[in-house]
Amino acid sequence: MNTSFRFLIPTIFIALGFIISCNDDITSTGEEESGVNNNTSVPDPPSTIASTQPSSETPSTDSTSNNTENPDNNESFNLDGIDPEDLSKKIKEAEEKIEKLELENTKHYDEYYQMVEVQKEILEEIKRKKMIMRSKPVGSEEQVQAQKAFEDEKKYGKEKLKVLKDKNILLNKLSRTITEARNEKEDLEKKQEYFFKKQKENKN
Repeated sequence: MNTSFRFLIPTIFIALGFIISCNDDITSTGEEESGVNNNTSVPDPPSTIASTQPSSETPSTDSTSNNTENPDNNESFNLDGIDPEDLSKKIKEAEEKIEKLELENTKHYDEYYQMVEVQKEILEEIKRKKMIMRSKPVGSEEQVQAQKAFEDEKKYGKEKLKVLKDKNILLNKLSRTITEARNEKEDLEKKQEYFFKKQKENKN
């Protein structure tokens, strides 16, 4: 699965949970008195979130290369003035860049899923405080205090959700950067392979 889409799934479901909670208006006095049951409490986080927990391995990135040329047919390579040592140096630098990016990606990936777990806990707390608020007599001091606690928790959740979305954006950018770095390394390796092939052909 494309890494960007994998990150997007839990974020979408958590965002939907907050949309439901924020649009779920407090039951009116008349409804409370008539015993009307509005089943609009914040739902439990979807199981999709739990199913996307990270493994011990570094998350894969979209490794689809834009360069679909066969190295045997890369006649477009301009080999004039190519220094094989410089080419090897650039490949080594590309490898080090990819390794560094993947370590950074793993770090942010782990942080991301920790934040997902926190967000799930916040959703549960919103649900709990909403139930407390609805259990208090409408218009009472206890109900006013419970409503404030509920609204404060929703505000806190929205703030944390924004941070989670920002982390999602960062991970998507990192994924694209890693893919570009891998493509660059692949192009350099193809050029190196083509260079040595032509060099061998010229000697024969």
